[in-house]
Amino acid sequence: MNRVSDLDLRMLRIFVAVTEAGGFAAAESQLNISTSTISIHMSNLEKRLGIRLCSRGRSGFRLTERGQVVYQETRQVLKTLDDYAGVLAGAKSLIAGRLAIGMVDGLVTHPRFPLAQAVRRFNQSDNDVQIELRVASRQSLEHDVVEGVLHAAIGPFVREITGLAFTPLFRERHELYCGAGHALFNAPRRAMTRADLSTYPAVIRMYHADFDNARLKVVREAASVVTMEAMLTLLLSGGYIGYLPAHFARPWVESGELSRIARADMGYDSQHHLITKRASRESTAME
Repeated sequence: MNRVSDLDLRMLRIFVAVTEAGGFAAAESQLNISTSTISIHMSNLEKRLGIRLCSRGRSGFRLTERGQVVYQETRQVLKTLDDYAGVLAGAKSLIAGRLAIGMVDGLVTHPRFPLAQAVRRFNQSDNDVQIELRVASRQSLEHDVVEGVLHAAIGPFVREITGLAFTPLFRERHELYCGAGHALFNAPRRAMTRADLSTYPAVIRMYHADFDNARLKVVREAASVVTMEAMLTLLLSGGYIGYLPAHFARPWVESGELSRIARADMGYDSQHHLITKRASRESTAME
């Protein structure tokens, strides 16, 4: 590939999307094209490059060694091109390009969550920016900001990470809940020991497993989740106890489907931050 055409860039973007989705079928809805069309583009790209990028078949989708190199380099090139479009537009006093932001799930009901209002104000300016908003785990968001896949992310602060800057945004209260039908749902508001709680099946947050196990003195880890919606679903079944942000749980508490387990030392606050990459030149849209 001596010179890169617009068609080459399209095929490379499809290649990156397929790789990050984990296969042709998984990328179909994201790209809004059929699996057969994706397959044609991928085959054409491999012919254009003269190398095999991936293996696909009954064993699943997997990048070849060369395909992994092409993926890493392509992802960086596409990010640079998107940011460069913003720089060129900025020279014409028009904000443009790509703005990729990440967030953990379950934040939209927080009364101090600032993103919707920030986007509203941003869209009142003269811009031609394509916003990509991604919901993912804290660990995934941190990784993608370090790698430059995301310009910024919003999530809970846990530890210092080399290369990342954390700007405090708001605090979030977490409480222990159970659903209607659980033995503790209508229990009297009395002093309850951790030993009492440890006898009940608990839902553990996989990204916070050590914290949950230590705090609940878990004897029976009956289920695990990675999102707040998954936690809520299991708690509403009435068979478990588990943590939810108080603002996220409020509608179901008010409707009588969830109940907070009243033990003062079981609740806690988490601090959420804006996560950005240190010492990096921010895009005009990000600024």
